[in-house]
Amino acid sequence: MNAERYCVLGIDPAAAGATGFGIVEREGNRCRMLRLGALRPAVPLATLVNSHLCHIHSLMAGLIQEFQPRAVAIESVFTALNVKAALRLAEVRGVILLAAAQAGVPSFSYSPREVKATVAGYGHAGKEQVQQMVRALLSMTETPEPADAADALALALCHIQIAESKARLGASLHTEATARRRNRASTSRILSVR
Repeated sequence: MNAERYCVLGIDPAAAGATGFGIVEREGNRCRMLRLGALRPAVPLATLVNSHLCHIHSLMAGLIQEFQPRAVAIESVFTALNVKAALRLAEVRGVILLAAAQAGVPSFSYSPREVKATVAGYGHAGKEQVQQMVRALLSMTETPEPADAADALALALCHIQIAESKARLGASLHTEATARRRNRASTSRILSVR
């Protein structure tokens, strides 16, 4: 996985306010930000209208088509939300997941604590700490703004780090299994010679 280009679309969906997005490309050992932003609803989300969901879906489908990410990393539903806010967030997540599924791009959900722990090294890191770590990891000259977009970049970085860890673990397990098969074959040959 280290040598090839790996692009991830990170999305911080919002039940109220802006849905942040960020695209990170990892090539070799270097990650860089390709685009970031936030889509704000045209009307207050107290009356989440279908047009806002359509705008989110259209934006995500366009980003997926333009950048061809290998994965979509999205923040999971926060459990402390009230039921109404959780339902609104689920609607936003639903249209994002639909856009990814329509394009055949796998999606992965991460909790806010998991993202903070992976990117900042501490599961209770503040927004400013996450923004500064994102800036450092992506070698950005300025702090990513708005915070929703910085969170989306953090989601993409989280997925890249976790995917790389799983790839290394998978390679290690494959090597270990191959060595065990060779050892069993050697033992079988030794036993049959006797």
